[in-house]
Amino acid sequence: MENYSLLTTLGIGVFASFALFFLFYLGLKWNNKLAALVTILLVMGVYIPLAATHWAGVDVFAIHFAFFVMSGYGLGIITSHRSHRQRLEAKLGQTSTQPKKGWFHWAPAIIVVFFIVLATVDSIIITLANKGASSEFMARFLPAPRFTSSPVTSVFPGAVPHDFKEKYAQFNQHLDQLEVQRERGWQVLNGWQQTPRAGQAAVFSISVTDKAGQPVSGAQVEVRFLRPADKSKDKQFTLPESNLGTYGQSVQLDEPGSWTVVLRIQRGDEVHEVKGTTHVSALAG
Repeated sequence: MENYSLLTTLGIGVFASFALFFLFYLGLKWNNKLAALVTILLVMGVYIPLAATHWAGVDVFAIHFAFFVMSGYGLGIITSHRSHRQRLEAKLGQTSTQPKKGWFHWAPAIIVVFFIVLATVDSIIITLANKGASSEFMARFLPAPRFTSSPVTSVFPGAVPHDFKEKYAQFNQHLDQLEVQRERGWQVLNGWQQTPRAGQAAVFSISVTDKAGQPVSGAQVEVRFLRPADKSKDKQFTLPESNLGTYGQSVQLDEPGSWTVVLRIQRGDEVHEVKGTTHVSALAG
């Protein structure tokens, strides 16, 4: 369900709620409370299995659950005025020749409109949080940028994971890996050999030593530079060994600002990972 627009799935569910309610209430002449209850049960009976098999997160489930329930409940509240009037007329023995009062009361109608507006706003916010904003959206709804002529685009570094059991197992494995690394005692030093600037090559070189201070030679070293704001800009390099325990090569990063650096050093079955941050300066001039 994460592959569909939130507005689309909400719209389909709310439309189905309206259609079912009026089928039961006007078509089958059910009591408004019974019609509302059965409508909610049917809609949620369809949505919950779909949400479970296409899980898009607790936030998405919560907004669907709230508005599907409120659709049936709100219709039950609105039509309660009509049902109450009909019972009162039957009790007093009023005839059909007397003038009819409106059954759609304005007070619950305002509540329904409020929740419709709230659903629309929340859907837009969640959609932007999951998928980002295109340059067309930014150009239409936001002021023009003052310091750049290129289109403004908002993107995010990949989908948010929802497999919590898998992530929990990975976290425990990560803790075990950290304990092994502490016992191993490898040290990683150095880094940039000169100030890194966007669009210019600079040497990135590290030296690796063991607990006794001896060079760690013959390892395979990979370095990843991760762009926090845009996953498409991530870069990965293999650092060859230039001297005993020293690994490095020329690296070029295309964007200025902060980058996350992840080093992975492997020698045989021994794996050592180090994570940090670095800053790339803008090109002078």
